[in-house]
Amino acid sequence: MQSVRPDNSDPIPLPQPQRGVGTIMIRFVGLLAAATVVMVLIWNR
Repeated sequence: MQSVRPDNSDPIPLPQPQRGVGTIMIRFVGLLAAATVVMVLIWNR
């Protein structure tokens, strides 16, 4: 049985998750702000 190997030994390029990280940060900040507003409204009752 013959092993199959690529012609070059370069590592497989992984997609850059820059856009995904930005989206996650925006969602996190939005959820944090919403939770803060809810807590302030509950505290002021």
